[in-house]
Amino acid sequence: MILQTVCTFLVLIAIFLAAFNLEVTQLGFASNLNAIMIVLGGTFLATLLAYPLNKLVMTGKFIKLSFKKERELESTIQTIVKLARVNKKGGVRSLEDECEHLPPGLINTGVGLIVYQFNRENIEQILHKEALSAYGQYESAHKILSSMARLAPAMGLAGTVVNLIRTFGHINIGNPENLIGYMAVALLSTFYGVVLANVIFVPLSNKLREYMDEDLLRMEMIQEGILDIYDQEHPRAIQYKLETLAGIQAEPYTTRPELVETPLRAASLRHG
Repeated sequence: MILQTVCTFLVLIAIFLAAFNLEVTQLGFASNLNAIMIVLGGTFLATLLAYPLNKLVMTGKFIKLSFKKERELESTIQTIVKLARVNKKGGVRSLEDECEHLPPGLINTGVGLIVYQFNRENIEQILHKEALSAYGQYESAHKILSSMARLAPAMGLAGTVVNLIRTFGHINIGNPENLIGYMAVALLSTFYGVVLANVIFVPLSNKLREYMDEDLLRMEMIQEGILDIYDQEHPRAIQYKLETLAGIQAEPYTTRPELVETPLRAASLRHG
């Protein structure tokens, strides 16, 4: 982490030194490159000063997932109901065979706990901790995007100040018309900072928050379903319960105060 901080700080200094020494007098490719270098490069490097690189990579993966995941709740319900039927017909041995075909995740963990004959309390505790850990990663990713949304306009302003300083350095050139080009170049950084923040980082942050809320609901459904499988409840009853849970939780949380009672939901509200 120390090496990352030092390297990032040095690169950030190099970007601003390059911006001070890059001679750009009119709008064009060079001026846009100069503005993007300061705003985009500065935003990412400033974020790296605060967060480890692996968390930025993790944030990128979550953003990708938020655009790809569809009908996740329905698929989760179908999987849990199928596992309940297998357990009802063939018992733990059949459930163990089915577990081998499940992808890594909370469902796989829960089924494995049933197969290894953990008691109900331990299963509930372990699944809850796993869900909290996953949600904590989502929160970190959301904080990173929110930080980048705040940093982009600040870097845009910094780029504008850099180019304004260079503009004042050319006042004595003798041709005031040249200053118009310098002013236009100076304002480009502010433009890119505002656009990146409000058109890219803020929408991505909102998209990730939507995905987080849906996955929070999915994890709660998994916990309920796994415990119901442990309790040998009828698959039809489990399906009805999970579909009802999904329908209720789809409403705004603020209008359903009783839904805050689940520990994972309460934790998410504290972080939110």
